[in-house]
Amino acid sequence: MSDWKQVYSGILSSHAGKYKEARGNSKLRNEILAEVKAKILQHELLESVDLPHNLRVAIRMEYLPQLDPQDQEEEIAVMQHILVATGKRQEDTGECEDAREEQARPTKAGDYKRGFTAFTSAQWIFKEEMDSYDRERRDTKNQKTIGERTRIVQQWWESLSDDRKAEAGRVAEKWNKLGAPKQTHDS
Repeated sequence: MSDWKQVYSGILSSHAGKYKEARGNSKLRNEILAEVKAKILQHELLESVDLPHNLRVAIRMEYLPQLDPQDQEEEIAVMQHILVATGKRQEDTGECEDAREEQARPTKAGDYKRGFTAFTSAQWIFKEEMDSYDRERRDTKNQKTIGERTRIVQQWWESLSDDRKAEAGRVAEKWNKLGAPKQTHDS
């Protein structure tokens, strides 16, 4: 697997000057970051490249050494804020495993027709994390990229820790054993 920085070095370097010149203009810097991210996601690859989880922060890190010291401090503060904010969302606000499972449990009887696997239950209980992973790696505004979602979801599954995969397996067994919630059978 190739290093993303080497594969996309041309795209990164072509925007570095504009990024440096946009000092103090966070709106322009965000537009540049969005443009770089879009170009990276649209780039055809002949080899497999593992992109970082938070691509915008990774791009900021690449541009950081080229900035003035004061500007670097501001960028570091912005990156820390982004990582804290995304970290809070991904921690599911401190919920335990059982609460997360109960909150994500499907309520429609049709969802239980095929039975759950660890992979399918993980898509329910870690939906926000999976969607965030997808948004980071695919241009979601371009409808033509929806076909890439399946590949990206598979990459997300492969990148999950063994603990989370085990949790998803336990949840799948539980949901298969319990079946659909009682209120779906009554109506």
